[in-house]
Amino acid sequence: MLSILSRTGLFLVVLALAGCSPSLQDERPPNVILIFADDMGYTDLSSFGQQGWQTPHLDRLGAEGARFTDFYVPTPACSPSRAALLTGRYPLKAGVREVISPRTLRGLPETERTAAEIFRDAGYQTGMVGKWHLGAHPDFLPTNHGFNSWFGLPYSNDYSPRSINNPRSYAVQWMELPVLRDTTIVEREPDQRQLTERYTKESIDFIRTNKDQPFFLYLAHSMPHVPLWVSDPFVDASGAGLYGDVIEEMDGSTGRIMAELEALGLEENTIIVFTSDNGPWLLMGDHGGTRGAFREGKATTFEGGVRMPAAIWAPGQITPGQVISDPVISMDVLPTVLNMAGIALPSNLDGIPLDGALTSDATLDSERPLFFYRSGQLRSMRKGKWKLHLPHAYTSILEEWGGRPGSGGHPGGYGRAEIGTALYDLETDPSESVDLAASRPDIVAQLMVHIEDARDRIGDELTDHVGSEATPPQFIDAVWPTLEGEPAPEGK
Repeated sequence: MLSILSRTGLFLVVLALAGCSPSLQDERPPNVILIFADDMGYTDLSSFGQQGWQTPHLDRLGAEGARFTDFYVPTPACSPSRAALLTGRYPLKAGVREVISPRTLRGLPETERTAAEIFRDAGYQTGMVGKWHLGAHPDFLPTNHGFNSWFGLPYSNDYSPRSINNPRSYAVQWMELPVLRDTTIVEREPDQRQLTERYTKESIDFIRTNKDQPFFLYLAHSMPHVPLWVSDPFVDASGAGLYGDVIEEMDGSTGRIMAELEALGLEENTIIVFTSDNGPWLLMGDHGGTRGAFREGKATTFEGGVRMPAAIWAPGQITPGQVISDPVISMDVLPTVLNMAGIALPSNLDGIPLDGALTSDATLDSERPLFFYRSGQLRSMRKGKWKLHLPHAYTSILEEWGGRPGSGGHPGGYGRAEIGTALYDLETDPSESVDLAASRPDIVAQLMVHIEDARDRIGDELTDHVGSEATPPQFIDAVWPTLEGEPAPEGK
C-alpha cells in the first residue's frame, strides 16, 4: 500500500501534467484531533451498549469511521495513561509510573518526545485544551512539551479544597484549583459548570485560528471525573441523572467541533480519535460510569479498568463503518495518526500503526501481547483471546470483598481483594469469572514467557524488576512558586 505521502505526491504529479493547480486542501497533510475523556466507562456510549442516555455525535465517529471493541489503555490511572497516549510508549518507559500529585516536583521527563513535539517539528500548529496531569510545576506544563498553546487545568478537577463531597480526604492540602493559559494562572476555582463549554469554545477558536495550516489539537476533557458539573442547557437533559447529563454535554461538544470542521471545509482532511484514560470510578456509584458485563473498574487491570470505548473518524481517508475487534492499545494512536499524516515514526514506540487495517485489506496482529500495569506493577496481560492475571492485591468495589459504591456525589468504600495466577478466555468469558489456569497450564506457561520479557524490558515493581528500557521519573531541583498560606511542596 502506498503511504499517504507517496499517494499525495503521485496525485500532485498527475495534476501538474494535466495543467491543474491543486488546492491548499489537497496539498496539506491532515489535521489531527485527539479527544480524551476522564474516567469514562466502556458502556457509556450508545454505540457501546448504553441505553440510559444518548451519544449520537460520538457514535457518529465510529459509524462514519471505525469503532474499536477491544481497545485498551496500559494502566487504569490518569497520569500514566496520558503519558502513554502522548508518547506511544508504556508508562514505565515514559517515566510516569503513577498518578502525579499537584505539589510534587515531578512530571513527564523532558527526554520524552510527545505527539505535540513531533507534529510541531513537522510544521503543524499544536494546541491543547483541558486537563494535563503530567506535572503541575511550570517546567513540566504542556508548552514545555511541544504545545504552542494550552488552556485548562493542570490536574484533575477534584484537587481543590472547595470540591463538594470530595472523595480525596486530603484535598485541603491543595491550593485553589487554577485555570491556566500557557504558563499563566488566569483564574482560580472556576465555575465547573462551564468547564466543558469553555473547553469546547477554546477548541473551536483554535481550529478557526489555524484553519489555513495543518494543526494538532489535544482536547482532554475534565469530565466525567468527579465532581460532576454541566452547563444549564444540559441540566436534566438526559433524563438519566447527572452522569448522563455530563456525557450528553461531552457528546454535544464533539458534535459542535465536527460541525465547525464541516463549516470550514476541513472534514475531509481531519482525523478525530476519541477514547478515555481509564475505566469508570465505581467508588462514586451513580456519579461514576458504566462497565457493562466487565469486572471491576478504575484502578484495576480487569477489563472494566483498562478496556475503553474508542473510535476514529477520517472522512475520505478510511473505510467507513468498520468494527475492529482485534486487541489494540492507546499507544497505537500516535503511530497511526503519524502514518496517516506521512510523518516518520520514532524508533522507540511501543504502539503499532493501525492505518493499514483502516484504509486497506491489511490485517492486524491479533496475537500481539499487551501488558497492563498499576503503579509500576505488572498485573495482567492479554494475547489473542487469553487474559492472564498475576498474583496481586487490588481495591474492589464488589460487596464480596467489602466494597460498596457511593451515591449522590458521596464516595462509597473500597474493599481489599486479592487474586492469584488466573487465566480467562475473553471470547467466552469477558467478565473474567471462570479461572482456567489450573486446566490450561500450557497457556499460562506460554504467556509467562512474554511476562518475563516485559519484566526485563519494561519493568515490574511487583517482582523488583527494573526494565532495561524504562525511564526513571524526572524530579527537578526547583522552588515551587507558592503564594502566602499555601502548603509546601511534597518534594521527591
